[in-house]
Amino acid sequence: MDGKQQSWLKEMWKLKARSLREAARIHARTAKALLRARAFPAAEMKALQRRLSGPHTADEGAVLRLVGKWFTVLERIGMRPSCLVRSLVLARVLREEGHDACLVFGVRSDNGNVEGHCWVAVEGKPVMEVPTSYRELSNG
Repeated sequence: MDGKQQSWLKEMWKLKARSLREAARIHARTAKALLRARAFPAAEMKALQRRLSGPHTADEGAVLRLVGKWFTVLERIGMRPSCLVRSLVLARVLREEGHDACLVFGVRSDNGNVEGHCWVAVEGKPVMEVPTSYRELSNG
């Protein structure tokens, strides 16, 4: 291998190592957020606004993919978290990674039964799940 090929290979390994560090950081944040959201959901909701960090450190798509893996594993082992816990976890990790995520609450009525739901929006757009039949609740 000549010097140019070695340099290119070295740069590729640096990119891979950076990507693995980013994934490890997001996985650790997700695990911490899951524990806190299940144990202290009210405190997590209250503290969510303070969690917005500086500039984006990870791509929104990467965060959604890695946090989604946790939810898939939990569902497969029969421990699917509620929509509130999922939303708290996702919003916390997104905010810690610099994305302005917020919790959105909605309701719908099915045959006289009122049902509530919670999801996450970034810049007003729902992420990970798109609630179609729920009417968003507002403060005004």
